[in-house]
Amino acid sequence: MNDSRKDLLEMSMGKLFMKLAVPGMIGMLAVGLYNMVDAIFVGQLVGAAGVGAITMGYNIVLVNQAILTLFATGAMSLLSRAMGEKDQKTIDKLFGNVLIGVSVLSVILTAIVLSGATNILKFLGSKGEILVLGERYIKIIALGFIFGGVGPALNMLIRGEGNMKSAMKIVFAGMIINIILDPIFISVFDMGIEGAAIATVISQLIYLLGDIIYFKSGKSVIKLTKRSFKLSLDIMPRILSVGFSGMLMQVMSAVQLAILLRLMSSYGGNNSIIILSCAQRILMFAFIPMWGIGQGLQPILGANYGAKQFDRVKRAFLSFTKIAIGISGGLWISFMLFPKFILSWFITDPILVQFGVNNFKIYLCVFVLYGFMITSITLFQALGKAGKAAIVVMGRQILFFIPIALILPRFIGELGVWLALPLGDLLVIILSSIFVIGEFSALNNKSKSYINGKLKEEF
Repeated sequence: MNDSRKDLLEMSMGKLFMKLAVPGMIGMLAVGLYNMVDAIFVGQLVGAAGVGAITMGYNIVLVNQAILTLFATGAMSLLSRAMGEKDQKTIDKLFGNVLIGVSVLSVILTAIVLSGATNILKFLGSKGEILVLGERYIKIIALGFIFGGVGPALNMLIRGEGNMKSAMKIVFAGMIINIILDPIFISVFDMGIEGAAIATVISQLIYLLGDIIYFKSGKSVIKLTKRSFKLSLDIMPRILSVGFSGMLMQVMSAVQLAILLRLMSSYGGNNSIIILSCAQRILMFAFIPMWGIGQGLQPILGANYGAKQFDRVKRAFLSFTKIAIGISGGLWISFMLFPKFILSWFITDPILVQFGVNNFKIYLCVFVLYGFMITSITLFQALGKAGKAAIVVMGRQILFFIPIALILPRFIGELGVWLALPLGDLLVIILSSIFVIGEFSALNNKSKSYINGKLKEEF
């Protein structure tokens, strides 16, 4: 643990970015490719309706991601702070809490989805071919929820200790398996959309096995013993208090997508649902580099906060935020300039592509600011500021998006549905800015108090 801790507390921000954020970005991009690859292969080999079907299914997958985030985000924050404080006892308790907590809830979700897939998809706005394909897809994906939950959750612990390269290699192994198996199962074995689902479940199993091999190798700061596979209820409240905000973000993302799909079904029809599905896939994939930066930033913030290096916390946040905004800005330019090219990844019908160009650009028009939104949420989570993180996450949907989405289409129709997300996100970014300014002020005060306290003690 000493080498990892020393790097987090002393290494330059540029080197830390290369060590933690770049592998984190690449690893998270690999995670995003699970969904992108399925959508691209299904769109090209099954048809445009298949893209809408797996987006309907993805809305359910987001609930499983919320489960893993509840435990993994909190444990990741606690791990980095415990490393900064040299608290090995806490570190060794985290594995079991994440493993058992995610496993139990993922199995419960599997049972719910298998028994009610049709009704869930109808509630989301599925109908016709999209409903039929969506039901076939999600029932298979649900069987792998335990793999798709535990694998990423344990991988977040690996990232939390600063070992981004190992985490990245594990993710890439699963991603490569998925890319290889998708066309084989969909086309060669003529399994259609079920083939894409089976390929995803197998790749998620490989992902989980890679995590377990890493922890058993002895490379981790977490030392596995028999006690590692038990719940440690004494630290569970600390895990859940921070993880709750991350879980909320996933749950509210699912709620947000459900509202969009239902409204689009009412105001636009299947073609609009297909374009929305493509735009949502691009949005989620483009978010991945920002999440990777956030994952790389989190252990630096947590470890330095735990070590009372408050000025370094601020410096890390500002350095990583500048890079995140640069990347989100570059992606935004590509969305505005090449919408036809991007939509054609999923849709083979040029008329349908042209139909979706303007709405695609509207949906992604605020992406240039998303880099800051992610690093600000990371700041609150890493410092254990669960309240602020929850307010920002919930504010994104409850305070802003939902009211806009429900009211604006009544006046301007389908256009209001497309505008709801960017307008809501713009308002939440303003709210995040206010909170970050307040947090920096608090860090300044803590830095002065700590320095004065040390000086008085030495005197």
